[in-house]
Amino acid sequence: MIREFALKLNRRRYEPSVVCLNARGEVGREISSHGIPVMNGIMRSRFDPLNLLRLRRAFRELATDLVFCLEHRDAVFLGTLASIGLAKRILVSVHSTRLWGGRKSLGLTTRWSLRFVERVLAVGENQASYLVQEEGVAGNKIAVIPNGIELSEFEKLPSPAQVRDLLGIEPESLVVGIVAALRPEKNHELLLEAASVVTKEIKNVHFVIVGGGARQSLLEGLASSLGIKDNVHFTGQRNDGRLLVQAFDVAVLSSHPVVETLPIFLMEAMALGKPVISTRVGDVPSLVDDGVTGFLVPAGSREELSGAMIRLLRDAELRAEMGKKGREKVAKEFSLDRSVRMLERLIEGN
Repeated sequence: MIREFALKLNRRRYEPSVVCLNARGEVGREISSHGIPVMNGIMRSRFDPLNLLRLRRAFRELATDLVFCLEHRDAVFLGTLASIGLAKRILVSVHSTRLWGGRKSLGLTTRWSLRFVERVLAVGENQASYLVQEEGVAGNKIAVIPNGIELSEFEKLPSPAQVRDLLGIEPESLVVGIVAALRPEKNHELLLEAASVVTKEIKNVHFVIVGGGARQSLLEGLASSLGIKDNVHFTGQRNDGRLLVQAFDVAVLSSHPVVETLPIFLMEAMALGKPVISTRVGDVPSLVDDGVTGFLVPAGSREELSGAMIRLLRDAELRAEMGKKGREKVAKEFSLDRSVRMLERLIEGN
């Protein structure tokens, strides 16, 4: 969201700049291409005592009034300390609800740093409650600003048939897909187990798994053992996940009830008019209206997930209706413009 906020803030009122602790990367280069100052190379090593001095120098050179730290322990810790006596205000954005393995989202240094922070930004009410009840963040410091997406970026994508051709899938086939890194918390195993049920009921269905990670060989082995190897397509890491969503008839998120907050993938699928099925995790219920824009199922339930997929795959009219309502909801409540305006009102104290 740093990229989105930096590019979308009202440039007549604000002068955004970005400081990267390490390399600027692709996102930093893109931001810089729009004339926004981007500084980088602050951290030479994690325990370099000069990191703090370099960051203070960067803030001073940029005449920083407000510091916005995206959740990362080094960024929050160094950012808040470097801001003291320089920036008038400090905001911190937190985008996770616990870490895999049951650990809390915020480490000791981050929680200590929050004493200097004016506001902690959550992406939804459930996550805000978690931050207060389990992380000990003061309730009066919490502000909720949902993730948002740039809707205009979804207007000129290739047709579903063209994207299916890229994937080697026949145009008349039905396609269920997920875009998520192959990490344990995303629970791709649940999707594959549910897929093994679906393929017994619907013969022309394919499952597209977009995302990279060390678990790919394990998941490929599971697909083989379930007898659905020919129905499952692992694309690996891709930079065009949004493009591949065009091939989907149904978008699915199968996550465990930890880590997940408000997934951009589901927003993008809905913006493309795709009905979605998700486990009831994080703040997904604020995005997906159960039975209206898609279905919410209990986390870990193969029966509920497979049943929801079968119902949607058998009913083209229902898919179209849910997709239409999902697109309308994202346009109304989860546009990037709305998120940026909410941030601007917070900055202005309204």
